[in-house]
Amino acid sequence: MKQHILITFTILCLTVTVPGQNPVIQSVIGQVQADSIVATLERLQAFGTRYALADNRKEIATWMMAKFSSYGHTDVKLDSFQVFYNDSTYWQYNVVCTMTGKTSPGEVCIIGGHSDSYCSTNADSLAPGVDDNGSAVAATLEAARVMKLMNYQPESTIKFILFAGEELGFWGSNNQVTKSIETGEDITLVMNLDMIAFNPDSLPEVYLFRYKGAESAFLLASEVFPLYTNLSVVTGPADFEGRSDSYVFWQKGFQATWAFEYDFNDYYHTVDDVVSNCNISYCAEIARGAIATIMEMQFLPFPQGLVAHSSTDNIMLNWKSTGNSNLKGYKIYRSENDSSGFVQVNPALITDTLYVDPSVETKRDYYYFVTRIDNSLKESVSSNTVHGARFGFTDTLLVVACMKEQQTTPDSIRQFYASVLDSIPFRWFDMNRDHPLTLGTLSQHRHTLWIINSLEYDKIPDQLTGDLESFFDNHGNMMFAGFSFTRFMLGSIGFPLKIPENSILSDYFRVDSSDKKISSYMYRAYPDEERYDTLRVDPGKSMKSGYPGELYNIEVFAPASGGNPVYRFDSKYDPATPKGSQQGKVVGIEYMGDDFKTILLSFPLCYLDTSDARNLMKHVIRDKFGNPLGVPKTKDFGNLAVQVFPNPFSDETTISYSVHETGNIQIRVCNLFGEEVGQVINQRVETGKHTVHFSTRDLPSGIYFCRIRAGNMVGGVKMVVVK
Repeated sequence: MKQHILITFTILCLTVTVPGQNPVIQSVIGQVQADSIVATLERLQAFGTRYALADNRKEIATWMMAKFSSYGHTDVKLDSFQVFYNDSTYWQYNVVCTMTGKTSPGEVCIIGGHSDSYCSTNADSLAPGVDDNGSAVAATLEAARVMKLMNYQPESTIKFILFAGEELGFWGSNNQVTKSIETGEDITLVMNLDMIAFNPDSLPEVYLFRYKGAESAFLLASEVFPLYTNLSVVTGPADFEGRSDSYVFWQKGFQATWAFEYDFNDYYHTVDDVVSNCNISYCAEIARGAIATIMEMQFLPFPQGLVAHSSTDNIMLNWKSTGNSNLKGYKIYRSENDSSGFVQVNPALITDTLYVDPSVETKRDYYYFVTRIDNSLKESVSSNTVHGARFGFTDTLLVVACMKEQQTTPDSIRQFYASVLDSIPFRWFDMNRDHPLTLGTLSQHRHTLWIINSLEYDKIPDQLTGDLESFFDNHGNMMFAGFSFTRFMLGSIGFPLKIPENSILSDYFRVDSSDKKISSYMYRAYPDEERYDTLRVDPGKSMKSGYPGELYNIEVFAPASGGNPVYRFDSKYDPATPKGSQQGKVVGIEYMGDDFKTILLSFPLCYLDTSDARNLMKHVIRDKFGNPLGVPKTKDFGNLAVQVFPNPFSDETTISYSVHETGNIQIRVCNLFGEEVGQVINQRVETGKHTVHFSTRDLPSGIYFCRIRAGNMVGGVKMVVVK
């Protein structure tokens, strides 16, 4: 939106020029009528109540569906679903009106809000809920009316959705987002409306909510509202973010924002939430801003799904393509700061949805966003911001101490670890809000020891989850030793716990489930793998008065596939008593793969006998992790070594391989989904060095894997195609 289109129109013989406005958008929102909104609000009020459990809930949904149809919309549905509430089952009804897009129908924009109401007294019979949330119903219906009236045909699909049961638990929005995920629906924007009609002083402000990771939706709406309305935007308060349906969509990873009145309604959830206490002009103006936001997304949608892939060679970006016809190209912006200093790095527009940045240095974090340029050279708001780092491993062990807020590790604890790591070069890093750990730091250290020494710590930041995945995917090794591993990774949880699939815990530390009995005491961990030695709790140290040399609040695990138990809980107490109830259960798991290596201990080293901890760390670094530097481009899979050069490449590359035994060799190329896109060779070959050329033919830009099989040996090499 950095270049402007001018629209000129005549009012009373005076020529008025409004910079930046799209004439189509202006013509549609110009049809929004206060009288139409009032008529809808009065009818909603006449229902008496729209409480989600009232007997009239289907009648109301049917009326709203008929209103959409009366405007000429033909794809209008009553989406019925059941909920279980207070020991009873209830049918609920979302109303969904769909305008199918002409060039990118698979991309979906949602505008709407919840249709139910609530009153703290007599909700079953009297809950008029005009502002909360009849105002969103009226604005959504008005949006559908004016778009149809003006014969507007969107580029992508627009869904007008009125959600049921928000007041009792986001029933309608949860139902919708679940179905969208199950069907693979590509939701690109959610413009939610909730309480947009109370403004007795006619204030010019409106709240818009900025969800972390969904800033693009907020940026778009915050540019559009002041451009097309007389409203100024204020960022909504953080403690309100989870109080409307947009929150449900944001939780599932969709770009969402929420418009909300600046002056909170004095009649909230009372019988006095009626039309006479609403500011209809204010409601109409917010409706215009919401409509304009949805329409701007049709003319110039911001890029979706930006992802950064970090490696030893470069940082590669890719994002979703679009069928929107109004596209000239993309700009890529980069900074070494996540909030400022971004500069364009591609000198010319690119039309692909993949960009490889080879100019990055190791030991640094890089942040990126992408914008879309339309045929008139107008620029969209930015995509989500992602970051990456170029990996350049050293042989120095990174020791990450997870701290709470701005705390630092006590000198006594640091001295203990210095003694334990006396022969191992290491770098100490206190991770807290003041010094967040980033991929730039992780990318420098092939081996990491992650410790939690107390029961007070901050949960891992969301961004760091992706950084850890990148670290492991680049063959990083990690040992974790500390309290409450699952709480640290997942947040507040209950026990016993089944570990979620596709999580750090399951995929990289190979944990299937966990449990904890806080009052069970461990005095040592005995090995379940012969190459490990017993770990004794130092009798001079105590977590709790009266229990020297014992630890409590220890988590126990069940390993997932690939996870090998290495330590078990040993207690002084009878297993039939609470204090000994975790006897013999797993407190240590290792995964020693060719791709990465992890060791998980559910207790901190700082409570152990110093010599036991020292011997353990020497064994881990020397015998388990080894001391190779970096990630070699040539990977040795026993009797087969393979190299791809050049890589990245455009049209053709050479795959070189050498074998030490005559036998059958199969080399295939697969995409990210594991689907074969080309077979390079499948034949018997003699001992020695061989080369074969591979052509990309019709393959698009992207990441591929060269899969190699030699007898029982299997390996893979990542390949990057850039066209």
